[in-house]
Amino acid sequence: MIHPRRLKGSAANIARYFTVGDYYTKGTDEHSEWGGKIAAELGLEGKVDPAVFRDLLEGRVGDQQLGRRRASGEIQHHPGWDFAVNAPKSVSIVALVAGDDRIAEAHEKAVGVALSYLEEHALMRHRVDGEVTEKTTGRLIFARFTEHASRELDPHLHTHVVVMNISNEREGAGFVSLETRAMYAEQMVAGQVYRSELAHLLRERGYDIDFDPRKGLFEIRGVPKPLIQEMSQRAEQIEAHAREHGLTGQAARRISFYETRGAKEKVSLEELHGRWESRLGQHAEAVHATRAEAEQTGERQIEVPSAVSARAMLFGLRQSEGKEAVNNLGQLMRVALASHVGEVRLSDVRPHIEEHHERAKLLETRHRTGDETHTRGRTTRRTARLEMALSDHLALAIDDAKQLATVETLRDAGVAHTLTPDQRTALLHLGLSSDRVVAVHGVAGAGKSTIVGALREAVGDSASLIALAPTSSAASELGIKAGIESRTVASLLASGGAKLDDSHVLVVDEAGQLGNRQAMRLLEISRATGARLILLGDTRQTGAIEQGKPFWLMMRLGMPKAELREQIRQETDRIAQAVRLARLQNYDGSIGALDKVTAGENSERLAELLVGDWTRLKPEDRAKTNILVLENATRLIVNTKVREALKTEGAIAAEDARLSILAPSGMTDQEKHFARFYSRGQVVTFSRDNAGLGIARDAEYRVLGVGRDSRGRQVVNLVDEHGRTIGWDPRLGRASQINVFREEKRDLAAEDRIQWRLVNRELGLKNAERGTVERIEGLTATIRWDRGDRVQEVDLGKYKTWDHGYGETVYSAQSKTYDRVYVLAPVNSPLVTGQNYYTAITRARFGARLWTEDRGRLVQRLQQRSGEKTSSLEGLGRVERDSVKGRSALHGERWDKLRDQQRVDREERKARLRAEEERRARPEHDSLGAFLANRAQSAARSLDRWISTLLDRVRSDEASSTGRNPEQGPAPSSQSVHELAQVPGQEPGGGHDR
Repeated sequence: MIHPRRLKGSAANIARYFTVGDYYTKGTDEHSEWGGKIAAELGLEGKVDPAVFRDLLEGRVGDQQLGRRRASGEIQHHPGWDFAVNAPKSVSIVALVAGDDRIAEAHEKAVGVALSYLEEHALMRHRVDGEVTEKTTGRLIFARFTEHASRELDPHLHTHVVVMNISNEREGAGFVSLETRAMYAEQMVAGQVYRSELAHLLRERGYDIDFDPRKGLFEIRGVPKPLIQEMSQRAEQIEAHAREHGLTGQAARRISFYETRGAKEKVSLEELHGRWESRLGQHAEAVHATRAEAEQTGERQIEVPSAVSARAMLFGLRQSEGKEAVNNLGQLMRVALASHVGEVRLSDVRPHIEEHHERAKLLETRHRTGDETHTRGRTTRRTARLEMALSDHLALAIDDAKQLATVETLRDAGVAHTLTPDQRTALLHLGLSSDRVVAVHGVAGAGKSTIVGALREAVGDSASLIALAPTSSAASELGIKAGIESRTVASLLASGGAKLDDSHVLVVDEAGQLGNRQAMRLLEISRATGARLILLGDTRQTGAIEQGKPFWLMMRLGMPKAELREQIRQETDRIAQAVRLARLQNYDGSIGALDKVTAGENSERLAELLVGDWTRLKPEDRAKTNILVLENATRLIVNTKVREALKTEGAIAAEDARLSILAPSGMTDQEKHFARFYSRGQVVTFSRDNAGLGIARDAEYRVLGVGRDSRGRQVVNLVDEHGRTIGWDPRLGRASQINVFREEKRDLAAEDRIQWRLVNRELGLKNAERGTVERIEGLTATIRWDRGDRVQEVDLGKYKTWDHGYGETVYSAQSKTYDRVYVLAPVNSPLVTGQNYYTAITRARFGARLWTEDRGRLVQRLQQRSGEKTSSLEGLGRVERDSVKGRSALHGERWDKLRDQQRVDREERKARLRAEEERRARPEHDSLGAFLANRAQSAARSLDRWISTLLDRVRSDEASSTGRNPEQGPAPSSQSVHELAQVPGQEPGGGHDR
């Protein structure tokens, strides 16, 4: 880990602290060293001289004095920063207690590699045309001090890197003060660079390691975990303080670091080594055996195969772009290194990054997008092409449909549903448009579902409306309110749009939650079937979990839209004002308009206070007041506190049943493909049978561990309910057909509230559906569901994807309405964003209350973190250029031809569907021959398409190898759109703006 902090105090005191020692006497074997390109320029090398160190901290470099001259004549210069590099605890134990000096040497080498990476991001500020701007210098001067003990005198190998507030543009240039913004942004990457380098060096010295590919952490194999915990007293102090005060994140935890500093104890290193040896106790044999085995293995050179480093880098790219369209280059490398700790190093993955740049598979972004500071922003050509394909689809939807209703029927429906003027305008936009893809963008609570209900009435039997949404609860909500069929976006995509045609209208609610790939598939289905696509959403609300913000982007690219600016859900002035100000991103004013704000306590105490207010409500008011949290960890705390309060008042039965539940593991689709990401105790289910392995759909399989098959490939060892072991290679399956859970325990009693956490068609349950437990007999619970007030017996020993239903996350609450909401917002949670806050308070009709540790810090957090996703085209500065309007001059003729062709294709599709229905209606003996003939024709068509796809890929690879520009055809994510991008008349010119 690397923990940076800004140095405070006088240069003399700082110099003394690092060169003499503070809480134990420094030994002669503790390393100090000058480093950085400026140190070499100044001729500084070897052990750090305290007097020179002090001068540099004061900003004196030769005859130059850095700093600002105050009115008093005093020169003020900030001394610098301390970047502390900490070795894993097992490394400290084997190096310092077992006495393997080779490990300390490896630590120093790994620190050097990490510092070289940080130095690349050194910046200076200078003026260009009167404006202050930043420029990368890549030049530092720092002093390294390696220490062996923590403040609690545990063995703790770590290096303080004191980075002086000095830089210059080139050797021989004048010195200036340093700008560390980019270095701070890259600290986590530098920490992973250090760990990956160190782990590799340890393997070369004969040690084995165990690592977490998700976090990128590792420990030396053979060092007992209880010993690691026992020798981590300082870390436990900080952890306990952080838990108690609800402090999360590295910056917040530094508060715990200083708050828990104990009294100093001055001892010698020799005495410390004696103490550490005695503390080994029963673990002494294991520790010394670990060192002995490493020495017996001997030192070796471990070469990294190019295939392994390429695989790691590709994982870093795919994993990162699965969440964001634009990432820092460092983020891509950090994920790559973390996934293969000890197997690859920075020097191994960098050549692959350079190759991706050379082949234009990785593109540099220069424009702001999303919240992150992109010091070296990158997007992939694949993502850029996918977003460009959105523009093609919008162009092909223009004038590609018939209007849904007449002006008269639309006006009548508007009057019947008492629509506002804004809503009537939107209704006319939807009903009269001849474009196949249109949108309604509106503030939360603007009555979009009411408009859909009016549209259904105006359309009558001439078209079939289907309500869609990313979550089943949102889809159901729209379906019920509008009186139409509902299903999730995922289920429609899985069906491929079967049985849809131009008589269908797909109404997608919460369209802002769609990711790029989901939006693309919806557009492809709409184009192939002729089904109208209506997108309803609000770009200020919670966005997609996956990559992209296609709803926002498509409106910028030219999707026809109607705007709803009037909120009608909020029925009191205070909550209406809070919502309006939040939408304007005036968070201080918005929070001030809420009914009540409670602050000044830690997160657990805040949860108690929130629950206390909630339990004082009457039972009928509790049902109309929703508790909203911004993350699952907080939801669990709230649920526990609510149950404790309800037990006390006797609102739920005293006798609990102890049951197992399955909670999502949080693995991404990329992680599901690799055995290394699975861990013992996880539960895996499959949505498809696998006859070859004897895997049954929906059955539970527990992970025993990770092993290797006869060919040396990593496999996940699963065991079924009968004890049969299965070696399963996750690379051979589809991630969408795999669910990975962790098993947890929950107490459940009669009158408990319960929430279903995963769609279950067998039970007819939707995700986030809530109900009340009426009674429990054994493992069977009788539940009265809120939806339809239906009663159902559920075997909770078989169906385990549920949890307590008191607190709800903002994501699952989107699209719902309550009288009042109680919002718990832990200020340091990464999910506390402007979008999530706005979404939470817009759920309320009459009022909202807020609980947070610090109101001022929350306002600052909401201002800094909007929650907005990134866009590839936005980062490349190409949104206007790649819009329908921007490309129409060059592509208009091609688009016209493709519109004509797609209508012909749809008529042929309709004919095939009619023929299929007629065949099914005929007796079996009459249709057998036709069936076989159709199968033969279908196989021939499939083979033809497959060959065409191969040829397209060959052409694409040839184009890539010759440096063909990524804009030469907006090649998107599937064959149908790929074909659109390969016709003549493509745009010439560069791949992206420089």
